[in-house]
Amino acid sequence: MFHFILWYLVVTILGWVAFPILFSLLPNLPDKGYVFSRTAGLLFVGYIFWLCGVLGITDNSVGGILFAILVLVGVSVYAAAHRGWGEITRWVKGHRGLIIISELLFLFAFGLWAYIRSLNPDIMGTEKPMELAFINAISRSDTFPPHDPWLAGYAISYYYFGYVLVAMLAKITATAGGVAFNLGVSLIFGLSVLGSYGIVYNLLKMANPKGGRFSAVSALLGPFFTVIVSNWEGFLHFLHARGVFWRQDASGQWTSGFWRWLDILDLVDPPTGQSFGHWWWWRASRVIQDIDFRGNGKEVISEFPFFSYLLGDLHPHVLAMPFGFLIMGLALAVFIRREEKHFRWLGLFPIQLSLGTFLVVTLAAGGMSFLNIWDFPMYVALVAAAYALRDVLQREGWHPGLILKDFLSFGIAVGVTGFAFYLPFFIGFDSQAGGLIPNLLYVTPGSQLWVMFGPLFVPLFAFLIFLWRRQGGKRILRTGFIVSIAVILILLIFSLILVGVIPLIPSLEGVGSVIQVYIASIGAPSLRAAVSEGLSRRLTTPGAWLTLLLMGTIAIGILWKSKPEEEENDLPADRADQAYRFSLLLTVAGMLLVLVPEFVYLRDLFGYRLNTIFKFYYLAWLMWSVAAAFGTIILFQRLRLPWSSVFAVLFTISLAMALVYPALGLWSRTNGFNPITGKTLDGADYFKNYLPDDAAAVAWLKKAPLGVVVESVGGSYSSHARISTYSGLPTILGWDFHEIQWRGTSELVNPRKQEVMTLYCTRDWTEAERILNAYDVRYVVVGGMERATYTAELDGCPGGLQEVKFSEHMQSVFQQGQVTIYGR
Repeated sequence: MFHFILWYLVVTILGWVAFPILFSLLPNLPDKGYVFSRTAGLLFVGYIFWLCGVLGITDNSVGGILFAILVLVGVSVYAAAHRGWGEITRWVKGHRGLIIISELLFLFAFGLWAYIRSLNPDIMGTEKPMELAFINAISRSDTFPPHDPWLAGYAISYYYFGYVLVAMLAKITATAGGVAFNLGVSLIFGLSVLGSYGIVYNLLKMANPKGGRFSAVSALLGPFFTVIVSNWEGFLHFLHARGVFWRQDASGQWTSGFWRWLDILDLVDPPTGQSFGHWWWWRASRVIQDIDFRGNGKEVISEFPFFSYLLGDLHPHVLAMPFGFLIMGLALAVFIRREEKHFRWLGLFPIQLSLGTFLVVTLAAGGMSFLNIWDFPMYVALVAAAYALRDVLQREGWHPGLILKDFLSFGIAVGVTGFAFYLPFFIGFDSQAGGLIPNLLYVTPGSQLWVMFGPLFVPLFAFLIFLWRRQGGKRILRTGFIVSIAVILILLIFSLILVGVIPLIPSLEGVGSVIQVYIASIGAPSLRAAVSEGLSRRLTTPGAWLTLLLMGTIAIGILWKSKPEEEENDLPADRADQAYRFSLLLTVAGMLLVLVPEFVYLRDLFGYRLNTIFKFYYLAWLMWSVAAAFGTIILFQRLRLPWSSVFAVLFTISLAMALVYPALGLWSRTNGFNPITGKTLDGADYFKNYLPDDAAAVAWLKKAPLGVVVESVGGSYSSHARISTYSGLPTILGWDFHEIQWRGTSELVNPRKQEVMTLYCTRDWTEAERILNAYDVRYVVVGGMERATYTAELDGCPGGLQEVKFSEHMQSVFQQGQVTIYGR
């Protein structure tokens, strides 16, 4: 509780420090940037702290953090003085309702998820050990870039900015890593709730300027849609477990046309009579299944926010969430800009923004490259589209050439400047990404797409139809259809062009090998057969792209309309029209994010579109959720009978189906809100309880001088690398496949794995000393994990682990139970 209060106070103070900057730069936003100020403050201080550390101005210490805060205070005082303290004070006094609701909302959300995490705090399984290892390694690093805890001698080669922010808060509040992990998850939940609330509030305030109290309260639907509403798999799982839609045929076999048509793994199998297993809730994050040429299924990650927080991983896509809402808020500010201030970017072309606003936009958008690099181009494109489409409101009709020019010029300016802001990170960054690959075979079934996004589709399509009926008729649909079908055809043609490029893509094995790897990965006998099968599947399984085509047809058609017609269509103009259009922009952006993986995906070590679907769908959920929340509120305000009743019934049914998962999921994950081991925020507690000797060794190492530690090496998601994970010290090698993913190659990894085995298994001290010197090892751990790993049954380890050489030539600096640490 003490550390929770400290984190709340620190983040709140950072928000108030950052607010005058946003107030000065975002005057057209109804909330003046207030709701986003906490996230902005954390971003500003984290960036200053990291950059000063990289440049050697400060070190990684509490003093370095305080220096960064003082820099932000100085900028904030200047901004407040420039804008006028009186104006800020008057705004605060006049918007007490918004401020009180925002403050209570953040405190409630942060506290709620801290309580949930205290019921299930363990940092075990999935990616959690990796994330804790980063937090602890950053905390233990003297300078930036921080050392890689699982590859001694190297800096972290991953988008680790989110872990810098968590470690920074842990350091300034003296919070242990296990507690900081769970407070970090809870903080990101609270900031995401606040960010989604801020987007919906600003849109509602624009649509109804006089409805201040109504906007402040009804905007709570934003975070509800974003972080609570879930996909329909939980409801389907409930039906499946009770045998609904199953029957026995004459032979006694259970069959179901419905579940076979849905074709979701586990649900396609007959019910076993066991209602809900321990990990039943995992299936909701894997509702999409790709089928290769031979008919073999491949699971695709299709996470959504509630699942992420229920799982409790502090992964980059989660860490980036509140900063994504900050960028959406900045995009809205760019979209409704009024000022005539401008400057010439690098002397090349004019930017119709103040320099300060542009720098904040680029700092936030560029930060995505360091937080979750997949999001970087998407958010740059969003702010560029907002910048370019603003001019549509000022003109009679569209000028596609001018819009494209504005989009490209602003996108280039933001992208290049944002990249430059975080250049030190890119200098040492490696990646497994290897360019775009054509998606010839993998077609998302419409049924699975609706299971995934149905709770958002229902209000979104209702809102689109509502706007269409008031904005114009067939002409709008015709324009939207032409543009949407053109986008689909362009993506299809681009995918087919990539087919011809595949043989030219280089690989580690040499030019020409990629085509064989690609054909093998999709199980096809040839590229020609794959193209033919893919085209056939798109025609016979059209549900997904037809859904997206319909969405694009209506949304793009309305966006294309240059001006609202207030008198004829009973819709408010000007600011309200901007609110509607921005929600449509988010809708179209989400549509494109889901559409793109139907035709191309990013080449990585997984060999199919597992990661591309994961990252693109997640962003689409964030954008669609706030658009759906805004649309729902408008529909309940403006629909008349009988359509209001029709929508209310459909919405209620959809929402009830969507809430089955969070209700049952929370019950399962928290053991009925009755934790087995008691409530605690310390995620390392189970480690101390179940591996007390290892935990005591880690406690000793935390107080010992920094140095390389060697321990057993194992695969991903295993218990290996537990010493480096909990101590923050670098080890020769941790989870091997994770390092291969981060480095994009196994050249560094495989030799180290062999060397560690040799170190533990050899009887020759000269050979062991050579390895110790090669990696500058300071501590050698010999515990139960090492003895169980390096046995005589292991190839290359005759006689098993040979500890005697360590005891004869090194000093035993720690010993408890089965664990001994030898030091040099």
